[in-house]
Amino acid sequence: MSQFKRLWVLALALEGWGQIGRAQPPPSPPAAEGVLSTRFVTPLTYEATLVRLASYYDDQVGRKLPVAFPEIAPRCHFEVWHDMWVFFGPAGGQQTTVTLKRPTAGIASILVKTWMLDLAGRLEAAMPLEFHEEPPLHQVESDIEASRGDLARVLGTGTSMKPVATWEHSGMMVSAAPLAWVVLAPAGLHGGHRVTVAAESAAAARQTLAKLMQGVLKPGICAAYSEMAELDEEVRNRASGKSAAAGVNSSQALYIPNMDEKYLEGKVRADPEMVKRTAAALGQYTIRFRVDKSYRKVTVSWMELAGYARDTGKFAAERALGQSNLPNPKLPPTAGSSLVARTKLPTLSPGAYRIRLEGEDAAGQAGKIDERSYWFDGKTFEEL
Repeated sequence: MSQFKRLWVLALALEGWGQIGRAQPPPSPPAAEGVLSTRFVTPLTYEATLVRLASYYDDQVGRKLPVAFPEIAPRCHFEVWHDMWVFFGPAGGQQTTVTLKRPTAGIASILVKTWMLDLAGRLEAAMPLEFHEEPPLHQVESDIEASRGDLARVLGTGTSMKPVATWEHSGMMVSAAPLAWVVLAPAGLHGGHRVTVAAESAAAARQTLAKLMQGVLKPGICAAYSEMAELDEEVRNRASGKSAAAGVNSSQALYIPNMDEKYLEGKVRADPEMVKRTAAALGQYTIRFRVDKSYRKVTVSWMELAGYARDTGKFAAERALGQSNLPNPKLPPTAGSSLVARTKLPTLSPGAYRIRLEGEDAAGQAGKIDERSYWFDGKTFEEL
């Protein structure tokens, strides 16, 4: 039996399953909101555990230790793959005490226990582990026009938050003491995001969210998106809705085979209005941006970062793709609201791109407002 299977069986036993002669109950529902924790002693030194885990993350997720297991405080790391806090302390001699913590909101506790068991097993912990349910983190959410860079800029000073180069979320910052995190996730269209703040107290969560929402209201680029990619997503959603409606409305006594969604997408695209929208969206790439004063003209320039390597941030060359001008952009009636600028470009392939926003005032003086680099996966832009 493999180590993972042994750990899985142990996890089931810890949940009270696996009693001989007893029928297996249905899978456990998501646990009530709380913070699951466990503590164990490893015979390895702190330095040896890092060497052991470096090999593990390199093999399993193809990430180096500083990315997969960044240190966010002295002898405290964040396990990015499973969003877990890992604390190291002395245990006498060459041994080390390891404490794992992870919120269980919306996740089955047995799954979180399995992750913890796997990590403990790799560090030669004695089994079984003893788990504890600690009070939940208080959570607040909001829609936001911001990127991972904005999170780091606003919360990187004056707080205990540290940025995490996560591949699981659009952006993330975490704190070891007090325990807290801020998670950015895509939400809706036009490059929008939703931010979730979790902290040990409701007041701390609200305070962090307020600081973030106020801090992002500065001149600059808020988001970038492909109009064609968003239109494609709309077509897929409409086709999926038609397929679901056909299944619901059909007689339960009559077998109706699953409708081909590609066929339904074709029907949606053939609609005359959709044909017009497709023609208008082709090659259009849009940014949302903020300004805090009037400009005679705003210019948006797009550049390709050819040969970009995500692990190093280096690229071979910067190649101009195109630009657009927005004359006399009007300040929005609500302070902090964003404006839109569209640019016609060749169809972009997945890769890295730089966007520069410049403004020319009434006196004819031009200057850079903002400049940001994004990774485009063929559908969405996320700031590098």
